[in-house]
Amino acid sequence: MSYKRVFVDANVLIDFFDTDRPLREFSVKAIQKLLENGAELYTSCDLITTVYYILRKKFRKEALVFVEKLAKICSVVPFSNEEVEMAMELMKQDQNFKDLEDTFQYVLAKKMRCDLILSNYLKMDYLIDRYLEYLSHIREPKT
Repeated sequence: MSYKRVFVDANVLIDFFDTDRPLREFSVKAIQKLLENGAELYTSCDLITTVYYILRKKFRKEALVFVEKLAKICSVVPFSNEEVEMAMELMKQDQNFKDLEDTFQYVLAKKMRCDLILSNYLKMDYLIDRYLEYLSHIREPKT
């Protein structure tokens, strides 16, 4: 399947920059493949600060460079009271939506008409095409 608009979750973005993370290789391959295929990548303004906060603990000032690079590959999606209200309503109506941050990401991905939320957080599987499923389509054949 060809994805044209993809919302990227914080865990994948952190993997992309932190070489010690166990799923880094897959995150890098996924993002590279999406960009090669012309996909537009999105993330939310609150996830940018999360990525910076986590990377800063390990990389200090270099974390700013990572965020600059991130802003070049992903469009940053803002949210307002309208999206907050949508997320709250969704959480009230659907018991699958238990986590506020995940629900915001879902609402913002829908707002941007994304085909996929790329995440390696498996508890989000009720609302996304799973990260590892996507990766199974992009793995290099073994020779």
